[in-house]
Amino acid sequence: MACLGLPDDQVHDGVTMASELAANTLHALQNVAFDGTARWPEAGAPELWLYLRRREGRWELVCKVFDSLAGWKHGPPPGTGRTRPQTESGRGLQVVAGLSGGRWGHHLTRSRLGGWKVPGKAVWFAQPVAAECVPAGLGHTRLRPCHASRRLEAMLADRGLGGSLLHAEEAAAGISVLSVRRGLTVWCRSGRISWRTRAGSYEHRTLTDLEDVVEQIVCLCEELDCGYGAGRTGRDRVR
Repeated sequence: MACLGLPDDQVHDGVTMASELAANTLHALQNVAFDGTARWPEAGAPELWLYLRRREGRWELVCKVFDSLAGWKHGPPPGTGRTRPQTESGRGLQVVAGLSGGRWGHHLTRSRLGGWKVPGKAVWFAQPVAAECVPAGLGHTRLRPCHASRRLEAMLADRGLGGSLLHAEEAAAGISVLSVRRGLTVWCRSGRISWRTRAGSYEHRTLTDLEDVVEQIVCLCEELDCGYGAGRTGRDRVR
């Protein structure tokens, strides 16, 4: 965070929020798979992800903490309303909600590390980043649609979705299409990536915003596998 030139108070808030989210993963350790010798985790261990994304013309730093428990320890997701003194959980999310100014959420996803990609959930928050603090290569990189779709294909395959990916290009028209699964197709064209959500609307990102696109697509696939309805709203969606 400090290397992006963020103010000290924002760095402190970010570290505090990341610590709160990391503490919430301790209950998911029973889902971690260890090898038989050194007892190192092979898959399912908690993970922390950081990446930059551009939303509505502004940059932000996203911090996500993954654990291999798709649900929550005590049933439904904890709220961020006022908690009682005897409440054992939910206080950490209150801290995250307050320090992030409401820029937080949670969604289904898959792990990035380990011998195989374990399904679970990610809880995240985002902090604004000034445009002048964004690395020059990220802010000004230009990708052709074919290159963006190839990178996207490789990143999705790395998350365990490679078995159903189909790729097609129409170079003359500057369009590249990636079929992820039945009912989920991604188009790369005219400087942006687009796909249709389960609710029928379209999401759009720039061609360089691949990290966030992958998270969106992985979340949609996990929702389809779990049979979640298209009308889900609120904090349980990728934002």
